[in-house]
Amino acid sequence: MSRRGAAAGTLLLLALAACGRGDDAGARAGAPRAAAIPPQVRAQVDSGNAAYRGRDFRAALRHFREAARLDPGQAVAWYGVQMAADALGDRAAADSAGARLRALVPSAPPAVHHPAAPAPPPGAAT
Repeated sequence: MSRRGAAAGTLLLLALAACGRGDDAGARAGAPRAAAIPPQVRAQVDSGNAAYRGRDFRAALRHFREAARLDPGQAVAWYGVQMAADALGDRAAADSAGARLRALVPSAPPAVHHPAAPAPPPGAAT
């Protein structure tokens, strides 16, 4: 995955997380109010984001899956699962998570499959 793709993914994760704050900031008239992200879910998403940025896609996937298990209604968790699974080359898992994401946020883009991201060499700075 390119740096631009990773950056775009991180930005979308942040945007989805902001949508889940549960406050009225940026709410449009008639738009459904997003549910607040419970602290334990936010902790898993934050850990998943950190692991993803560090290119530890397996750890990121574990954290995002745990966030989705804790609260299956959190779009940000499913987006994280989609991105991490895609980075690992697991198209089936990415597509499944993307379907769950779009069930919650119909305007969410479908998964764009990238070749599996190679792991950095041992001891390499990430």
